[in-house]
Amino acid sequence: MSDFKALAKHSTNYLFATMATKALVFISIPVYTRLLSVYEYGIINVFMSTVGIVQVLLTLNTEVAISRYYYDAKNEQDFKEFCSTSIKISSGVWLLMSLIMAMLNPWLAEELSFSKVLTLCMIPVATYSIINSIFIQIYQPLLRSKKVAIVSSVQSYLAFCLSVIFMLCMETERYYGYIWGTIAAMILLATYLTRQIRPFYVKSKINREHVKYLLSYSLPYIPYTLSGIILAQFGRIFMSTHGGFDAAGLYSFVSNVGALMMILISVGHNAWNPYYLQYMTNKDYKSIDKDYDLIWRATLIGAMGLTMFGNEIALIMARPEFLSGMYLLPILIIGYVFYQWSYVYLRSTGFAKRTIWNAVAILISGISNILLNHLLIDRFYILGVALSFCISYFILYAVAYLIKRSSIN
Repeated sequence: MSDFKALAKHSTNYLFATMATKALVFISIPVYTRLLSVYEYGIINVFMSTVGIVQVLLTLNTEVAISRYYYDAKNEQDFKEFCSTSIKISSGVWLLMSLIMAMLNPWLAEELSFSKVLTLCMIPVATYSIINSIFIQIYQPLLRSKKVAIVSSVQSYLAFCLSVIFMLCMETERYYGYIWGTIAAMILLATYLTRQIRPFYVKSKINREHVKYLLSYSLPYIPYTLSGIILAQFGRIFMSTHGGFDAAGLYSFVSNVGALMMILISVGHNAWNPYYLQYMTNKDYKSIDKDYDLIWRATLIGAMGLTMFGNEIALIMARPEFLSGMYLLPILIIGYVFYQWSYVYLRSTGFAKRTIWNAVAILISGISNILLNHLLIDRFYILGVALSFCISYFILYAVAYLIKRSSIN
């Protein structure tokens, strides 16, 4: 593999963070399934799925161009001025969207079957995710993988510990303990992240060229990001609205087991992304092909392993009442394999700054997911949601491939 030692170093850092975070699955699920009912487990998973959508809407994606601009910046000062512009615009949009969400709170609570308090809690949780996104956007292209890895791990474990403490202190509605613990951890970490971001926030006028670059890269990613969340998380929300939080809890559990597949995918992409951008800048396509081959092989091996041993893993992780949906696991894993393959083509299109085509591909598959869920849930119930997940990622792969082949050299 090209520049193997350097890539291995950053892969190790991301592997540490991802493994440390995903290890919580083995720790937290047995704890949560003993402290929470299937119904309450469904609530916290639907809540976190909805937070992903709220995060995008609160800033309209205006912070996501930072890491891309790093490779186009004239110098360090220019990069800092771009970061400042991005933060200013994101903050203004965040304030406006937060006020709108607060005004719509009663309607949102009714639609989601949440309490009004729980619905409002989505704002602070999503806000932390935005701050963390800015932090990663800055430090990932700087190859500060160790710093990013430590923050990710500390946030996950701190949120888990505080959530358990809060839940143990509550006799009823213990899912609120999960929310309070998560918010408390995020407040503590947000203080640190803000200090780390501050050196990249300089006093400067908003540069029109920076704004143009930011909007041209970020706005097309709104449907792209939203549809991506729909692909990954909509099944949980859909099950909660059509089958209640009990059904959402069962589907969420098998989805969480299947999401272990994302350990391998996330490690590879997070560690490799800076090198991919450098390869493309240098037109070193042979190195890209070699790296892709290794990543694909590792993905297939991981998929086969999780399929064979998934039920045994689930028996360790949860009480019997959570296991009735485990027959869906192979379907979900196949979906993740299609996701991995599609990401190859989406990444190339994104680098070429033709993000509108990525938005088209994700939007088509996202709409397909919604339509398939509506068509299949009445006939197949929870199986229909899993099939929708898998088929939608296949559609994403097919569309991304066709776009790459027809419009990008």
